[in-house]
Amino acid sequence: MLGRMFKVAVLACVALSTACPEDPLVLRAKGLIHQDRYPEAEQALRDYLSAHASSADATYLLAYVLFRENQPARSLETYTAAAKLQRPTADDFKIVGLDYVLLNDYPDAVRWLERAVAEGPNEAETLYDLGRAYYVQNNFDKAIAMFTRALALDPRSLKAKNNLGLAFEGKNELDKAENCYREAIEIGKETGKESDQPYLNLADWLSHKNRLPEALQAVERAEQIGGKSERGEELRGKILLAEDHLGEAEEAFRAALVLNSKSGSLHYQLGRVLRREGKEQEATRQFEQTKSLLATQSPKNQ
Repeated sequence: MLGRMFKVAVLACVALSTACPEDPLVLRAKGLIHQDRYPEAEQALRDYLSAHASSADATYLLAYVLFRENQPARSLETYTAAAKLQRPTADDFKIVGLDYVLLNDYPDAVRWLERAVAEGPNEAETLYDLGRAYYVQNNFDKAIAMFTRALALDPRSLKAKNNLGLAFEGKNELDKAENCYREAIEIGKETGKESDQPYLNLADWLSHKNRLPEALQAVERAEQIGGKSERGEELRGKILLAEDHLGEAEEAFRAALVLNSKSGSLHYQLGRVLRREGKEQEATRQFEQTKSLLATQSPKNQ
């Protein structure tokens, strides 16, 4: 519904000259946005719009702030109102697409991100965002095309290189995936902006290749960069279980469950370890917890 409303507003928009004057409230809002103080920016913009309801720029700015506040439905409603005042830009189409990402509506996300790319074909960040949307839909060929285009514009984009690896892995082109993860790691080292993600992806890839010591080293490096994470501890547990280090594997899965106690998969993995350790009653409780959690999930999530 929101997608259709926004489309109608875009088609019906009129060319009004509604640029915000350098009003103190607008200037304050822009300054607050630069400081990531979004609730205060929202209030400043609402105060301004209460007296200047036809300001397209202020309305678009409010829609962006609502997106940053993780309020995608309200952001889309505000973009719809703004589009009735003035035609959206490529950047506006992009944020509309990302609002739909927050709503987990990937068909609409793709639709608007494709529009953003059509109007701004040389924006590496938008190409990356569209690639991510394609990837989530398992459209790996299109994801690869978008990440490749993003990298042509920004060869030092760690996240584009890392996600290119994920897309290759989705296509089972495993050597290409490994190369991308390693190249992403090198980009992080060269730029001084390392991320734990390519290390975790590499660790997962190495564990499936039974290269367990290397995989464990990658997990440890990831946690040095990004701290302990559910995925990192789960990978550590799986690697240690494969190496038959049962006590350490149990510890890792318990650490992962501290970070996400609602994961049926983690309870199941812990149950497997406990059973192999001869702790049958504890293992049974973990398997029962797995069943209970799966029963509460929707068929789509299962």
